Amino acid sequence: MKLELLYCRPTTPPPPARPPILFVHGSYCGAWVWAEKFMPFFAKAGFACHAVSLRGHGDSEGRYDHASLDDYVSDVRRAMDHIGGRCILIGHSMGGLVAQHVMAGESDVEAAVLLSSVPPSGLASSALHMSIFSPDVCIQFALLQSMGPSAVKGEIIRKALFCDETPARDVAALLPRFQQESQRICVELLNPARPLLPKPRGAKPILVMGGDRDILVPSFALYETAAYFDADLEVLSGAPHGLMLDTLWWEPTADKTLQWLLEKGF
Repeated sequence: MKLELLYCRPTTPPPPARPPILFVHGSYCGAWVWAEKFMPFFAKAGFACHAVSLRGHGDSEGRYDHASLDDYVSDVRRAMDHIGGRCILIGHSMGGLVAQHVMAGESDVEAAVLLSSVPPSGLASSALHMSIFSPDVCIQFALLQSMGPSAVKGEIIRKALFCDETPARDVAALLPRFQQESQRICVELLNPARPLLPKPRGAKPILVMGGDRDILVPSFALYETAAYFDADLEVLSGAPHGLMLDTLWWEPTADKTLQWLLEKGF
């Protein structure tokens, strides 16, 4: 099974000891979400950048319909092996939970950045929160899952993923690129197995970042993840869920991530 692995070459030679970045996407999309803005940004900053499309996503082979969390973890490990093992993981939403499980069992992960990430306990609390405060978003994601992107309304997806300043034409251009997700993972994300923490001596730096206007992963989930991993936490006031694509928020998010990586010595 071949996996799509996008690559963006650093524009300046990176320091010899600097590990590459491997980006892991969330549900309903593929590696392309990182190629739009984040990969060129970090390549310009001197990082070799890779982004994997999980099985059945983007241009990767395989079936997504019954894929499990373990399957997606296996895909990321295969991508890591392909780029040489040692890397920095940056995962978004579901990809953040995948990164947590990879990191817990992989000594080659040098650091992790978890953006708008599903917390270790899963999405049950977040789903309840969304069903109460944003039932229209729940309905649209159910349509996306059952019928595909042609069935959903752009203005509701903008509400779910982006800030109000993101032009409707940008949302309309992105929407056809979204896809259905594994039914199995949708159920599993509600109550996943907890990632096993590494021993304190082997713990690697982790940054948890997200927005307090995120409908899908509310800020209480960010606090849970940061506490679970004893990680650094950055809550962005006014930021939505789709941090790497949002017109207003992608660059502040990338800047803060880069600053953190440099502070950690990468």
